[in-house]
Amino acid sequence: MLYSYGPQLIALLTSIFAITLGTRLALRKERRQLLWSKEFERLFALEELAGKLVEELGSYSMVNQPNVGAWLEEFRQTPGRFARYPAIRQSTRDLQNTIDRMFVAKRDYLDEQQELRSELELKLNHLLSACDDVTRRKRLT
Repeated sequence: MLYSYGPQLIALLTSIFAITLGTRLALRKERRQLLWSKEFERLFALEELAGKLVEELGSYSMVNQPNVGAWLEEFRQTPGRFARYPAIRQSTRDLQNTIDRMFVAKRDYLDEQQELRSELELKLNHLLSACDDVTRRKRLT
């Protein structure tokens, strides 16, 4: 009599094992996707903030100091948030240095603004490339 239930018992145990394993794998995949989703959001926010700063400071108009001041303060905290990605952290520091120099040049009406504008674009492109390397995105430009 025990032998008659043997194949059914094996099928039941196999089904339970398969369901448990499938659930665990699905949960891990979902957790990984959620983490990557958050990383993408952080990277896109960094790209957006860097782009706003470069546009504002690279323009030929007067600096909107209240907006730029808040953006600069937020941008200064950014390298520490990306310690996991050394290329992004270094590119952010480089861009931050150039942004600070451009801010001073515009505020004090210094003559080096033109060369700093081209340096801003170069540093922004380095940052975008570092972000693209992490996200494995192809550059649109």
